[in-house]
Amino acid sequence: MSRVVCIGGAAVDRKYHALAPIQPGTSNPVVSERSFGGVARNVAENIARLGVQASLVSIVGDDDNGRALLDDLKHSGIDTRCVTISDTDATAEYVAVLQPDGELAVGLANMAIFDRTTPALLRRAEPELGSAWVFADCNLPSETLHELAGLARQQALMLAVDAVSTPKVMRLPQDLGGVGVFFLNLDEARAYLDRHEVSPETAVKALLDRGVEQVVLTLGDQGLVAADSSGIVKINAVKVEIVDATGAGDALIATILVAMLKDAPLAKAARLGTIAAALTVESPTSVRPDLSLALLESTLSLRASDL
Repeated sequence: MSRVVCIGGAAVDRKYHALAPIQPGTSNPVVSERSFGGVARNVAENIARLGVQASLVSIVGDDDNGRALLDDLKHSGIDTRCVTISDTDATAEYVAVLQPDGELAVGLANMAIFDRTTPALLRRAEPELGSAWVFADCNLPSETLHELAGLARQQALMLAVDAVSTPKVMRLPQDLGGVGVFFLNLDEARAYLDRHEVSPETAVKALLDRGVEQVVLTLGDQGLVAADSSGIVKINAVKVEIVDATGAGDALIATILVAMLKDAPLAKAARLGTIAAALTVESPTSVRPDLSLALLESTLSLRASDL
């Protein structure tokens, strides 16, 4: 099996960087840029850059943003046959208005289209899932995530899930049977477990008890904890100069999945994922253009003592 199907969010990201402190109630000069984002989309692009075939199951609008997003996906080598085009909803869009120092002044999100990623849409893509690993993000509605977990149990699919955010992780079933790898941060784990003072080590054990096979719990600048039935490993973050932190988690997820697909144990995969996240925050783009397994392996050999 050498293919990953990514199910979830694909969006257009727009950043407006103010040239002077923002003044409410009047026009403000800015520099603008457009890029493409969404957890599932970013993970798919990273996977493709790492040399593994990636497919995307998502939904876009029948609009200029949707067409541009699809063109970019195809240019990145991602299979878009399972991307639905909606004639009723606009392509998901996130707008960030930034102060001169980069601080977010206001963020605007139109993500209503993801409510259309129903179990029916999942069923249409089901023939693509049987011969692949599957990654899903929690931008999907709760009923779709529940159906996907059930499908993974029934068909013995390798399913990986990313929590996305504290509110969205609550869309997952409390029984995590069927989930092969669960990616989340400590705040998301505490919310999901309803244990707001739990330690990282206790959290991953509790998640394993819910039926998930492997857990990758990120801790920001403290690194991550990875766990499976054989034990728990703590991996430090690699200290780098941050250019743009956007997409670091998506690179980590993609790299861990690709490494495991190539039979790396969880601990080795998590180390490579940590390196991928560090290399990504050094890049001004949410997906590092020169990302490759060779780059990750060579950087790991140089930075192994930091982990």
